[in-house]
Amino acid sequence: MVTSQIAQKCLRGEPLEEYVVDAHCHLGPWHNFFVRRGGWADAVVEAMDRCGVTVSIIAAHVAVGPDEREGNNQVYRAAEAYPGRLVPYVTINPNRGTAAVEAEIARWEPHGIRAFKIHPSTHQYPVSGDNYRPMFEYAAAHALPVLSHTWAGDPNCSPPAFAQLAAQYPKAYFIIGHAASSWDAINAGCQAAVEYPNVYLDLCGSAMHYGALEYMVAQVGAERILHGSDNPFLDPRPPLGRVLMARITDDQKRLILGLNAKQLFQL
Repeated sequence: MVTSQIAQKCLRGEPLEEYVVDAHCHLGPWHNFFVRRGGWADAVVEAMDRCGVTVSIIAAHVAVGPDEREGNNQVYRAAEAYPGRLVPYVTINPNRGTAAVEAEIARWEPHGIRAFKIHPSTHQYPVSGDNYRPMFEYAAAHALPVLSHTWAGDPNCSPPAFAQLAAQYPKAYFIIGHAASSWDAINAGCQAAVEYPNVYLDLCGSAMHYGALEYMVAQVGAERILHGSDNPFLDPRPPLGRVLMARITDDQKRLILGLNAKQLFQL
């Protein structure tokens, strides 16, 4: 028997009344993957409206690929077109060198930087590398979150590396992306989050093991787990449904769905 009021609404197909933040979204096409309607802002917001998502935090696909400057231009334009619905990540490419990283931060500082996005796997640069240092220092100075793609077994961005960064930059916030992608990732991410209060776990992914969310809540608490979908790279409905139908309390679901992110991103 389903006792959760949020889950019952989901089963009846009724609109959500909760404040929902999708903390892991993208913008634009990707070179070898189907993205509906090119993944541009209108398609992202249409999917948000269908799912009852209040706000999405977006990083451009081209920024996590070859051109972070153009990608950052795109997400700031999208945020201007949909104020209050889309919030930009500033994506950093460490392969440009520290001077270029500092210049990209300086370029967006007058416009307001809400968060950073990095993709050590695609950029093939370890998250512990020196070229990320200006970004981490800026994030710590301004108490900003940094979302990183992570993957268990990838030497550039395995979850245990973020425990070291959290210790080194205690005033920055580190979001371990795809933290529920495997049991190795889940256990490593939970260990980092238990040890360091500035580590958050991101549920974004195409699949999740049965019972994984309940396990993560039991280990870490619901207060540092974030909903994410990879919209428009992935269909945003299944990730949302995993939270709505999880065997946790409705208050815990509200935290994960949006209240944690509302506080973290200062929405």
